[in-house]
Amino acid sequence: MAGAISSTVIRSQEHSSALRRLAAERLFYVIAGSVMLVATVVGFRLFLAHGKGFGGGEVTHQIFPLVVVHGLAMFSWVVVFLLQSILILNGNPRLHMRIGVGGAVLAGVMVPLGSVSAILSARYNPDIYQLLGGPRFFLATMLGEMLSFGVLVGIAVVYRRRPEIHRPMMLLASLMIISGSLGRCPYIGEYAVMPPLYVLGPALVLGALFLVLQLGMTRALNRWFALGYSGMVIVSVIIIVIGHSALWNRIAGAILQ
Repeated sequence: MAGAISSTVIRSQEHSSALRRLAAERLFYVIAGSVMLVATVVGFRLFLAHGKGFGGGEVTHQIFPLVVVHGLAMFSWVVVFLLQSILILNGNPRLHMRIGVGGAVLAGVMVPLGSVSAILSARYNPDIYQLLGGPRFFLATMLGEMLSFGVLVGIAVVYRRRPEIHRPMMLLASLMIISGSLGRCPYIGEYAVMPPLYVLGPALVLGALFLVLQLGMTRALNRWFALGYSGMVIVSVIIIVIGHSALWNRIAGAILQ
């Protein structure tokens, strides 16, 4: 009898611990989404308030409508990520899944939209990217980010019924596309122009901080988050190597003609 009671108490304690860990994890994603939304608003404050581009310069006028649509899509993604995290925290998975369909469609639009915007911006306004390694290296970075974003969202959609995979993949996908926001934030922007990482650096640092925060809040390491972040680091290194290669220099030269 005593053994049965002891076993029941242990199971009850384990269940309570699992519930606390789950609540902490859900809260973590709300915090992460809030941080990314703040970074997006602060980073693009000049564009949102005055229609200005990087460093307060003029937005590439040849593609101004495209830049606006691209910016709205990126901003909408960060808002949706935060909203989805809040819905899960508040126990509303049904609405979360309904909105998720629209989020998947938005992601499908963002990949070609972001890629075309990067190509045309580097073609028409190459001088503004000199601080970021030059227009050809910038293009490698942006196309690499959009490809990575698409892959991560694809994995998240495939594993949408496995939250331990779905959630970190969505977070990492969001991290891949906020380099522009982070690079425009005060102080952080100073590190976004430092070789060899350039704009990739702040996003990688923020990802590492999120990993530590998640571990601290849940007292457990999400292996999918850790694996995904490791992949993000590896991909960033590959982007840097490709961006400085002679082959990419020729390819980018042909694209930007």
